[in-house]
Amino acid sequence: MLQIRLGHDDAAPINDWLGRARIGFRPGMTEAEAWEAGRGVWKLKAANVLAQEEVQVISLDGIVRAVATITGIRKCGDRQAVEGDLLIGDPRVGQPTTTPHRSRNSVEYF
Repeated sequence: MLQIRLGHDDAAPINDWLGRARIGFRPGMTEAEAWEAGRGVWKLKAANVLAQEEVQVISLDGIVRAVATITGIRKCGDRQAVEGDLLIGDPRVGQPTTTPHRSRNSVEYF
């Protein structure tokens, strides 16, 4: 599994590769908003991402905010974004992750 931890809500960089206005987590986000905020743009190891079946997007407090199956990656300059199918209503959403994020980095592979 790939896990992406969102920081606090902030403005997206100018000319964001995914066309986002905001990135990071804010209370009240939908699963789709959390997925869009979390799926990119990261320094990812393509082979490691593609070896995983799913991705969890979590907030800083360790709560799962979105779950998706991984279908590929999208090149965004020297970084990548995860492509996938969002699993709306996954029972893990809103619950503490069972795989605590130990890395200082936002991206961790399990």
